[in-house]
Amino acid sequence: MDSSLVYAKTPTGDEAVRQSTRVVQRNLRMVLVQVDGKLSAGELAVKIGNPRLVENALRELEEGGFIAPTLEAASVWEESKRQVQKTGQVSALSQFSTFGPRSKTIPEFVAEESAASSFSTFGKPILPSAGLPDGSGKAGSEPAGPTSSGKRKSLLQWFLLGVGGLCLALVLLVLFYPYQSLKPGIEAAASRLLQTPVHVGGVGVSVWPRPVLVIDRLRIGEAGDSTVEQVRIASPLALLGRPPHVLPSMEVVGASFMADRLATLPLWAAPPTPGSGGLLIRQLRVERMTVSVLDLSLRDLSGEILFKPDGSVEKATFETVDRSLRLAAIPSPQGILLNIDGVAWKPAGSAVSFNALQAKGLLQKGKLLIHEFDSSFLGGVIKGSWLLDWSKALAMAGDVSLSRLDCRKLSAVFIPALNLDGELAGSLRLRSSGQDWSTLWRNVEALLDAEITRGNLHGLDLGEVARRGPGAVVRGGSTKFDRLRANVTINPRLVSARDIQMTAGMVTANGQFQAGRDGVVDGNLMVTMQTSVSTIRTPVRVSGELPDLSAVSK
Repeated sequence: MDSSLVYAKTPTGDEAVRQSTRVVQRNLRMVLVQVDGKLSAGELAVKIGNPRLVENALRELEEGGFIAPTLEAASVWEESKRQVQKTGQVSALSQFSTFGPRSKTIPEFVAEESAASSFSTFGKPILPSAGLPDGSGKAGSEPAGPTSSGKRKSLLQWFLLGVGGLCLALVLLVLFYPYQSLKPGIEAAASRLLQTPVHVGGVGVSVWPRPVLVIDRLRIGEAGDSTVEQVRIASPLALLGRPPHVLPSMEVVGASFMADRLATLPLWAAPPTPGSGGLLIRQLRVERMTVSVLDLSLRDLSGEILFKPDGSVEKATFETVDRSLRLAAIPSPQGILLNIDGVAWKPAGSAVSFNALQAKGLLQKGKLLIHEFDSSFLGGVIKGSWLLDWSKALAMAGDVSLSRLDCRKLSAVFIPALNLDGELAGSLRLRSSGQDWSTLWRNVEALLDAEITRGNLHGLDLGEVARRGPGAVVRGGSTKFDRLRANVTINPRLVSARDIQMTAGMVTANGQFQAGRDGVVDGNLMVTMQTSVSTIRTPVRVSGELPDLSAVSK
């Protein structure tokens, strides 16, 4: 190529500069933009910095009719002006206008451009020439107007406005619906389901984090002895339509039940009757439930109740907030079967805790029977059964076996003034009755067959009394012993021990004692000291107020 040639844009090239889609290759468009009718090919190569790229680009642009040498370019522009004047059109592109008569002749430069154009991605990278907007090469085709696009945008806007308005209407309906009008129907359905009067304080809705129907301040029973702070129904739409209504989940918060009310709920005994309102629950979640027997309560129970397809209870599990006590409840014809597990569980109002507890029981109206329990308690193990009855007044009875209980811990809890060491074993039978829990424990009557091994009785030295002989008075001290056996009777007035047998090396003691509720002790013992040469028997009277005792030999 002659480096002195000066190229200028043709009308097609000038139009291609204004329409970025006409020339798609970057190198061609870069050279086309630099062609101004003044710079020679050599000067363009120096300016762009790539002679080979400039030479190839100029050749392809010239073949495509986008540029021409300056003399030829001037003739092309003159021909274009004559064609415009002949057809009465403003520009070469206006021949595609839908107004006015179409020109039957196509300018020569337009024809050449069409012949050189192609949509193929192979070969020449030059798009169809101006004057054929659809690229079909058909001069009679018309460009699509803006009318259809505008209609589509308008329809889309109206659709979005309609959807937004519908959502807003639903939100307003959910927020401002008169839910209080549902209260009579809810009360009637709940009363049929529980077979007892149910009163509802309020009905509303919560929309966050999900829509929930909220029923507040329920009172259950004619006297309102059981209450529920809140019931949450997570699928309120399931209540619409004809029964039966199936609720996949329901949540009860802050329930407080009397034990009799809980034990006699119809859900435990049988499937709902046809007149129960056609309401079936699959899962009932419970938070902060309290179960009470008179003034004693088991608080902060949480868990869930699972239901069978027929609506009756399949199984219920509960646990305290600190997980120290766990209960599993299963309905049976006799009542509610209970499996109880405890770890470091401390009963309400008690100073002692059960390090580990396993028990099986039966809950019925008016009574709780623990027919088998095994517990780690006060350093030892207790096993047995226990019955609590509140049908008329409070009453209890128990039969317990004891093994390796720490006497120091035991006395610290029940008889703080008695300072006694050792390991306690034996059997305990107890019973009591009263109008309330404090009276119940004050009226305990018990029989204890006790055996204490490797012990130490502080505050009394029986060996010293025997060594001093008749008339000696000893205060304080301690008596270590290998084994101590006694039959202990406990009643509301006093504690008495019969058939006491103490073995402490060369010293033994037999006798009895009694102690009042005020801690005053009065006892008589026969102390025997066995030596290698003789046997000394000394009657000893023990008296005083715990923990200050004195022993006087007779």
